[in-house]
Amino acid sequence: MGSPGANPGGGLGGAGGGRGGAPGVPTTGGGPGGGAPGGIMLDLRRLRSAKERLRIDWHYPVYAPDLQESQPEDGRTSAGRASVALPRERAIYEIRADDRRPLLVVRECGHCQGTEDALLIRRLDNERTLVLSKWFRCIKLPDHVLQADHPFRNLFEGDKPPHLFLCRYDGTDVVAMDGQQKQGDLWAAMERLIGLEYEGDVGDAVRGYLRILNEYDTIDSLEDELRRQLEEELDDDGARSPKVRKLKHKLEQLGERRARAEAREAELLDLGLRPLPENAPEPVGARGG
Repeated sequence: MGSPGANPGGGLGGAGGGRGGAPGVPTTGGGPGGGAPGGIMLDLRRLRSAKERLRIDWHYPVYAPDLQESQPEDGRTSAGRASVALPRERAIYEIRADDRRPLLVVRECGHCQGTEDALLIRRLDNERTLVLSKWFRCIKLPDHVLQADHPFRNLFEGDKPPHLFLCRYDGTDVVAMDGQQKQGDLWAAMERLIGLEYEGDVGDAVRGYLRILNEYDTIDSLEDELRRQLEEELDDDGARSPKVRKLKHKLEQLGERRARAEAREAELLDLGLRPLPENAPEPVGARGG
């Protein structure tokens, strides 16, 4: 497999290392993503492919006889109701479903409902948090989860229930946070739990993934500019223009470069869950029972 930063045909720059320069300021030639013939402009803000990947995959579990999961249209959580709160061990089993990843569980409140404010810090760069979340099953629960008869009430114990917590897939090794946690403390907790559940090196994976995001930005920027040039050339000289053929070839090369980036991305995300120990306890009950 070629490197994600490969330069197919000698005409398209690679992603190189980290992002540089002032965000949103276009650059040419020697910017962090390299340049392209003709002074193609590279915008250092995250572009569409990276933005699509920098989203948390939230799950919104409900407890009902058939245990259907509900995805609210307005981004706000909702949940089915039970007459009594489930024991904590059973509640963990229900929210994790058949997912072996560690858990990241957020309890919404009246102030943060429909947002990610309890997890992300507005004034700081949250990319590392968003990347680390890919190795977790991320759960959002509604603000009324603290009501005594809510099925998941016992996930939040104590006089001052946490705003969010992280734990292993079986509910052990809990790290509770109040929503005002320091970013470094959050990262340390996430990385520790990933280390407990996965065999691969999360530090190397995160660094590699951030480089892949840079590569996607470069590809998107080059693709947009090449398509703009192609449209102009088609309007001016028609489909038989030698430049049209050249631009189409470069777009094909760019597609191959994207495929290499996607393959590398899949490799980085596959840290490999550790096998369960032979004496691992059986799940509590049957889902939906």
